[in-house]
Amino acid sequence: MGIQTCRAAAMGGLGLLVLASLAVAADDVSPEADTSTPVFSLGVVEVRGARSPILTPADTVSAEDIQTWHRDDLSEAIGLLPGVHLQNVGQRRERLIAVRGFSSRQVPLFIDGVPVYVPYDGNVDFSRFGVDYVSEIVVGKGLASLLYGPNVLGGAINVISRKPVAPLEVRAASQFEQGEAGGTLASRATASVGGRSGAWYAHATYSYFESGGYALPDSFKPTANEDGGRRENSGSGDQTIAAKLGYAYGRDDEIALAYYRQDGQKDSPPYAGRAPGVQARFWRWPYWDKQSFYLSTRNGLFDDRATLRTRVYHDTFRNSLSSYDNASYNSFTRPFAFQDSAYSDFTYGGNADFEWRWSPDHATRIAVHGKQDVHRERDAVGLPQERYEDLSGAVAVEHGWRLTERVTITPSYGWSVQRGLRADNLSNGTVTRFPPGRADAQNAQLVLEVAATASGRLTAGFSRKTRFPTIKDRYSFRLGSAIPNAQLAPESAWNYEFGWREQRGRWELEATLFQSDLDEAIENVTIPASQCSAPNPTCFQLQNVGEQRNRGAELALGWQALDRLKLDAQATLLDRDNRSRPELRQLDTPEQKYRLGLRWTPLAGVTGKFEGQYETRRWSTTDGARYANGYTLLNSFLRYEPPSVAGLGVEAGVRNLADQKYAYQEGFFEPGRTWLVQLDWRFRASGAAR
Repeated sequence: MGIQTCRAAAMGGLGLLVLASLAVAADDVSPEADTSTPVFSLGVVEVRGARSPILTPADTVSAEDIQTWHRDDLSEAIGLLPGVHLQNVGQRRERLIAVRGFSSRQVPLFIDGVPVYVPYDGNVDFSRFGVDYVSEIVVGKGLASLLYGPNVLGGAINVISRKPVAPLEVRAASQFEQGEAGGTLASRATASVGGRSGAWYAHATYSYFESGGYALPDSFKPTANEDGGRRENSGSGDQTIAAKLGYAYGRDDEIALAYYRQDGQKDSPPYAGRAPGVQARFWRWPYWDKQSFYLSTRNGLFDDRATLRTRVYHDTFRNSLSSYDNASYNSFTRPFAFQDSAYSDFTYGGNADFEWRWSPDHATRIAVHGKQDVHRERDAVGLPQERYEDLSGAVAVEHGWRLTERVTITPSYGWSVQRGLRADNLSNGTVTRFPPGRADAQNAQLVLEVAATASGRLTAGFSRKTRFPTIKDRYSFRLGSAIPNAQLAPESAWNYEFGWREQRGRWELEATLFQSDLDEAIENVTIPASQCSAPNPTCFQLQNVGEQRNRGAELALGWQALDRLKLDAQATLLDRDNRSRPELRQLDTPEQKYRLGLRWTPLAGVTGKFEGQYETRRWSTTDGARYANGYTLLNSFLRYEPPSVAGLGVEAGVRNLADQKYAYQEGFFEPGRTWLVQLDWRFRASGAAR
């Protein structure tokens, strides 16, 4: 069967599943839709609830936690969890995350079960995504469900949007921040409106962010490319629209069309460290835009013994990067300079899963995925456009088996495939083609849960998962410093996890031990410099040579010490080793992370919040020559909700209270002390809980 035939069969099969679900929807209309929760249930991938014994362990960040701690973008929100570390890819100014040492490419992002990433390199800048439309964020780590599809090597992140639960819901907020030197550094505004009428519901959110740059801490000492005060070339802005229209009927029947759009621009601050030999770059992105459409359905079948879920989607990404000669940002004459390197990417595809509940103690889910990634780029003005295409698919099956009232197991198996359809090679102004590649992989997982006590549960499991190399991994020359490897194979990992969760009275505890052994890891291998065209002393090629081990522990404790006082504490210990080359440092993750959150309500309507986080140093180069020092961040906020005005809130606070100088990557420093004020209002036309 040829590639085009495979693609047509996969997309045709998904289309038939969607049409079948719509046909069922037309035949069976009932007013019994569940309207009790703002979580958009069509966006859920993991099975949760008593109807199915299938288990997929995951951690959750709620909308309440996001709002409480002023986590204003997706990276900051996910960073509330143990085992998660924020990263900043310095010169690109891309905010990424690592989960138990696995990078964003190895832990993909989904919004309502739809994959969201840049097709070229598999990454996405998490800071470009707002959180005003979010109901909760589910983070599956080493034992994330195989039903997510390909590339969940180290886990999966699923952002689940909101849906209205009342006839009319309105939210609005406005926020301003300024640094120590005064003047508004950033402003945010958001507004949302939604409602439900019978089986129909609709919801839309608009958010706006603009920043003229951020201020560095007072302790920063000027360097060649940074004089302190407001960080050079650090402005950015975003506008986001998220909307959906849904029709919910019956206990297990629903259909929704959703739209997401983000338009942004960002400047990239130059290197401001003191390490020898690091060359500053002067970059700006005039636009960084993403847009998604997706249709989701769910239908109960066979007298409610089965459920069919489908999603089809189309996702586009556009950006442009210009590299200037110097800090004046007005010319393009030096060898590293270029103007308007433009990406225009898109992905289209779909997934479907079918769940059959054999009995209260047995359930099986089968999922199928298919998608095509297209990357188009023009390296600079006047050069021809290059095109790259990948087709990928996956099939997975999970079975939940409740052996006894206290013991449940969930075995899973999955198969995935990636086929390269086209890869252009631009050389001396002429476009040729790389040979197409093909790879497939098998994945498996076993999860065990034991209700060991009345209030405590033990979870243990292991998995084998894989990640396919991206278009950039296989074909990029890295501006002349690398040689492509079109035959690069998938990397794989064995993940092991043992955890305990307990909730008793005023406190809850979660403790986890984990280890991941990464085989065939994709790593840079140094080759003779004469094979590369860039005027630098090293040349490399990505090859499957690495063996890596990530292991550690996570601890989370919640304690309602008093009726008006709540304490949250976390600890993450992470040990990463390159077993094939022990002398190399592991990059961009600290060995220790501790977080403490305190919420106190001394008076009705008044809440004080204090947060502290400490992280140890992290390496920025594999030889250990560059590293970002450990740091302690302190944040504090005070909120007032006047009893006389329902839904109104006024909040003031300070981020980085101690004006700590810190960085996620050496030489790329984060904001100093920042003052914040916010006004927000919520209205709900019924008495449903918020």
